[in-house]
Amino acid sequence: MELENILKIVVYYDSLDYPLSFEELNIFLFYGSKNLDILAGLKGLKGKNLIDESDGFYFLRNRKELIELREERKKIADEKWKKTLKTGKWLRLVPYVRLIFASGSLALSNTNKDSDLDVLMVVKHGKIWTSRFLTILLLGLLGMRRKRHQRVAPDKICLNHFITNKSLYIPRKSIYTAQLYARLVPVLVEDEKLIKDFCEANNWIGEYVRGWPECVLTNNKKLIANNRFLNFIKKLGEKLLDTKLGDWLEKILRKYQLGRINNYHLTYKPGGRVKANDESLEFHPDSPELKIIERYNNKMKELGFSDLAGERDSGLTKSMF
Repeated sequence: MELENILKIVVYYDSLDYPLSFEELNIFLFYGSKNLDILAGLKGLKGKNLIDESDGFYFLRNRKELIELREERKKIADEKWKKTLKTGKWLRLVPYVRLIFASGSLALSNTNKDSDLDVLMVVKHGKIWTSRFLTILLLGLLGMRRKRHQRVAPDKICLNHFITNKSLYIPRKSIYTAQLYARLVPVLVEDEKLIKDFCEANNWIGEYVRGWPECVLTNNKKLIANNRFLNFIKKLGEKLLDTKLGDWLEKILRKYQLGRINNYHLTYKPGGRVKANDESLEFHPDSPELKIIERYNNKMKELGFSDLAGERDSGLTKSMF
């Protein structure tokens, strides 16, 4: 069982064309016992000709080229990180934004030249529609917003997930979502307690990821510096919106945005997920989850481990309102 747990994480990241360091294996291992001897497990898998190791990275046998690919993508990601952080400081202007995580391939530093910049935004409860509208408006003015009709939008910020500070729990569970959220990188933090609250609300990830929640709680290398002037403008905006006028605006923006979401043809596309309500806004009409899990299951079958090829997606069939 212990060898299988190690094999599963190597196969999963092979589906992302990503070799793993020993430290990453130790943190992101699937279902791993805290007392698991990873080095012994890796030695056993190498002895069975299932995995190889080179330059400190572990990967499936005959996939050594992934090391060079990882290095190439890391260089691309470094440039995308610079653009993300440069733009991210202006998001301090948006009222009610409390926490922003980088996610997806950017958080993994596994981007290609066409990759956009995925973020998960945590905003104040009761103001999710206002926050989203103003974020879209600001990024549009900066020329940094990925528009919904763009299939490829290099270096544009993709606003595909909003939750509130009172709806931190994410119910969609799979090996894909567990690894996705375990890899989150905080980039803008107004309320540090929210990071801990997010981890506690999603303690189910610990059932999948050995290093949860420390992997997120200690991941603060990409933080945007505080800016007193931008914070002042933001607080002024919140003061103006914490009124009956602001409540009215929230209702108007809710009706307007829901109408556009309902009428968008990709909202109902099978194999994706679009969710829109007062607690969560999630826009993944072309989620990579199905393809990644399919690759994982197929690779397990190829390796002769059909009993480990039963992973399912987190429920990508219906849009919910």
